[in-house]
Amino acid sequence: MSMSKLAASGGWADLPRDLLESVLASLPVPDRLRFPAVCTAWHSAAASTSPAAAAATPSPWLMLPSNPTARGRGAAAAKFLSLAEGRAYSIPQPPPAASDRLVVGSSPDGWLVTADAHSELHLLNPVTGAQVALPPAATLPFVSAARLPDGRVVSYDLRCRFAAGDDGCGGGDDEEDVLVLPPETLAPDRLRFEVYEKAILVSPPRRQKTTTLPSPAAGETTWEGYAVLIICHPLSRLVVARAGDAAWALLDAPVVYAMDAAGCVEAWDMGAATAPAPARSRKVAPPCRCSSRACAMSAACRKYLVELARGRLLQVHRLRETAHARYGFWEPRPERVEYTTTGVELFEWREAVAGGGGGGRWVEVDGKGGASSVLGGRALFLGKSASLCVPVDGGCGGVGEVRGNCVYFTDDGPWSDERCREVVPDVGVLDLAGGSYRPPRGAVRDLLWKWPPPVWVFPSLAC
Repeated sequence: MSMSKLAASGGWADLPRDLLESVLASLPVPDRLRFPAVCTAWHSAAASTSPAAAAATPSPWLMLPSNPTARGRGAAAAKFLSLAEGRAYSIPQPPPAASDRLVVGSSPDGWLVTADAHSELHLLNPVTGAQVALPPAATLPFVSAARLPDGRVVSYDLRCRFAAGDDGCGGGDDEEDVLVLPPETLAPDRLRFEVYEKAILVSPPRRQKTTTLPSPAAGETTWEGYAVLIICHPLSRLVVARAGDAAWALLDAPVVYAMDAAGCVEAWDMGAATAPAPARSRKVAPPCRCSSRACAMSAACRKYLVELARGRLLQVHRLRETAHARYGFWEPRPERVEYTTTGVELFEWREAVAGGGGGGRWVEVDGKGGASSVLGGRALFLGKSASLCVPVDGGCGGVGEVRGNCVYFTDDGPWSDERCREVVPDVGVLDLAGGSYRPPRGAVRDLLWKWPPPVWVFPSLAC
């Protein structure tokens, strides 16, 4: 039967359920959202199909800054550019308003870690609107809050203690040799800029319905199974919160990989039981230096750690120049632009002895040689999101904007309130083979705005 005859006979609603579910699972997220509106049968198929059946790696979206002159629901909605489709979507968000949130982390599971205007943290799925409140900012190990009689926070006090011999790789934690940084008082909205460097969702939330009383109430949604790691200033301290925790805790034991500004890599065991005092982490790899003379300066060389496969580590050095370095004194210079990305260098960790235990070193590798390169034709995404190598022949489809052996990056340098709201973000696509650089297609106009800073989102309906 032809498609036109099928439609004329009303046969769209009579398609077999297994066929509908198979089609639904292969659709991109926007079409999966539209699917239930076709008819009752399609709505029923969508309701019974597990969202996890969708492609494992969806085509990435770029969460765009808000237009401050927009009217209507602008503050309550967020705008996203689909790279594969080359079109933007505006999606309503739950409170607090999207225009008040700073995204401090993004995961391949579809969740964002956001900090609101009071520096309180939430897990947010921007597609479904699902939201999970994380422990209060005042429960961070080095933060205390001053409150009004009604409980509202008026300021945060930041007090940090650390071992004088700590080199960032777990050494020097003798209790006899402890330094204390001068205390600092921060306004509620400034804590998120001064403390939250980057958030990592180690495991995503799982929705659980409960029908037992008294707590939680019947039918109320609860969440389980998640763990969130935050890299905090100063000195890149790691704190963690798991489902059910009422407070943040210093990461207590060494198999999450973390890298400091010098390129030193550590391993942490997220399954370890909480201990009264933090234990030493396990150093996996020593620092790595690239060709940039400013490699040790976080502003000029940003470093990222990518796990290409289980235990296979890739270190990415994103090289940047001051924005005005390329301009002659007679040329007009862009205002409010600090740094622009000029290239990347890739280093793979090579064990000296098979199976580990024999030391090793970082080896510079090629990212330009097509399928033979270390990226293997995949796309690399860098920024406040988890650093990921994304296949372009699977969920991304290799169509539209997403192309292999390209680096997609968003700004993630040291942030301040003034910088986020006044400086044009460094966002673009770098082709490793040709060396070309450009902003993502379809985003040029929106990138004239600056707040909230853009971030990569991997849309998901799984929650």
